[in-house]
Amino acid sequence: MDEADVLALAGHGRVRFHERNEHILSQGESHRHHVFVIQQGVVSLWSDVNGLLELRDVRGPGDLLGVERFNGAPASLHSARAATDVVIYALPADEIEVLLEKYATARQYVSAYSTVTLDYQAADGRRHPESVFLHDVIRGRRVVTCDPNHSIRNAARTMRAHGVDAIAVVEEGRLRGVVSAADLIAWLADGNGGVEQAVGNLLHEPFIAISPTASIADGVLTMGAAGAGALAITADGHPEGELHALVTTSDLAPVFGDQPVSILREIRGASSTTELRALNHRARAFALQYLDSAHSADWLARFTTLVDESIVTRVIGFAGVPHADESCWALYGSSGRGESMPRQMPELALITAGRHADTSAACQRVLGLLGECDYLPRPEQPFDASFYAASAAEWNERFVGWIRNPILEQMYLARGLFDLRPMQDGHPLYRQIETAVAGAVDRDFLRIIANDCVARLPPLTFFQDAVVDDMGERSATFQLDRNALTPLVDVARVYGIAAGRALGGSTHDRLAMARRLLPQHEAIFREAADTLRIVLWLQGRVGIRQGTGGAELPPALLSRHDRQVLKSGFRVIQRLIELTANYQWLDAL
Repeated sequence: MDEADVLALAGHGRVRFHERNEHILSQGESHRHHVFVIQQGVVSLWSDVNGLLELRDVRGPGDLLGVERFNGAPASLHSARAATDVVIYALPADEIEVLLEKYATARQYVSAYSTVTLDYQAADGRRHPESVFLHDVIRGRRVVTCDPNHSIRNAARTMRAHGVDAIAVVEEGRLRGVVSAADLIAWLADGNGGVEQAVGNLLHEPFIAISPTASIADGVLTMGAAGAGALAITADGHPEGELHALVTTSDLAPVFGDQPVSILREIRGASSTTELRALNHRARAFALQYLDSAHSADWLARFTTLVDESIVTRVIGFAGVPHADESCWALYGSSGRGESMPRQMPELALITAGRHADTSAACQRVLGLLGECDYLPRPEQPFDASFYAASAAEWNERFVGWIRNPILEQMYLARGLFDLRPMQDGHPLYRQIETAVAGAVDRDFLRIIANDCVARLPPLTFFQDAVVDDMGERSATFQLDRNALTPLVDVARVYGIAAGRALGGSTHDRLAMARRLLPQHEAIFREAADTLRIVLWLQGRVGIRQGTGGAELPPALLSRHDRQVLKSGFRVIQRLIELTANYQWLDAL
């Protein structure tokens, strides 16, 4: 806020002193005419739940009391009690409300006291790829076209004359495909024929298209996943739709300091782990540069997932492992969910058609090469390294055992394997396992894994530079993965399985399934999805910057706003766990 506004507000404030154990606010009382700022001391917040007092928060210097009025609460949500001698500033609520209308960042900060907010970001004035239309990048640019019967030479001359890197091949008003400069180079390099042949011979089926409402981030991910140098923007996002524009990698270059599509393309053409190592670091540096808000976590997690999959695919080629028809490589855990932004070792499993003596050795060769790409080792895994390479029959037996006897077979150790996702979509070996798992799931299994979610609860609050749990115990380190991310992942997995998807799926996908499964609880699942974005954003920022997995971080690294948003997220996670552990939702299905 402007200094003049701050001084004017302070000029109408009062200073109050409260002795230890004195009540400052009472739960359910009407809002007072003042909002309080703690100047010194500690204040604890309590709620009366069925006659029992439960600790809800601990606040110290700089924290606010009574701001829930600005977030729609009709009365005080908690009782506030002085845990020590306390000095507070009482400021006029009506004047603060005027300032909240004037200053958007102040409104965001106050909102974070009650709800999870995603709109806080660094104010650097940069355009954000997830919020800018792809169409805006090439606005007003004419689409260059040719007939499929035109020669490759003529198509190349047309592209050079207009200074473009791609040309749309159109026949009788219908878009047949897109030819890029990279396609022309590949044609010449492969020696597929003369330049007088029809340009239609260069077309790939199907070519990729995207809708006019797509963001720059959508365009990057679509091109990166397909390994394409260009894509078409059509009226409905389908290849058959009316052509609006063409976008190439060179069109995206001015938006970024580095070019994400180029990173992916260079990974696919790398000739050594030394090159892959450099590209791995380059990809993470790019992600950190644009990881400036929780909104950005979605597309950057998808980008780093594409990076990891591309590196794994290239390394498998280096290792000379079994033919794709005889084996299926799959990702599990955070890699399978597509939620691993820090530079951690991809969680990799191998499914084979039958027993092979060198199956485990092949998997170890791949992991060894990934280590040379400078991936960080994961924490100790629950099973030996050899466990993750097995035949489809062995995997079927394991999963069915975990489902039918989850306690005896220690299913809790295998939770991450229920995130299993094949690197080759629709692989028959994976489908065998998927079918076996879906047939074994029953209501008793769902009850057990729902109950297991209570095992890991979020902390209560942050106080000074410590994390406080519901028993008042303090810790100097925030276990972000264990106490925030894992509870969200575990709960979402329960609903994903209940919705019929026994294996695979991201946490966001599973929470979307939960909304459709239990529409009466839609609000809590949406808040949980927002909390997940916040947690992944923080994990990515801290993990990439510090060269760790981002599993834990000192609270001192968190801004005051970060802490308030996370505290709101803790309450969401707690409510989500309580809903899931209560079997009423399951009985209602």
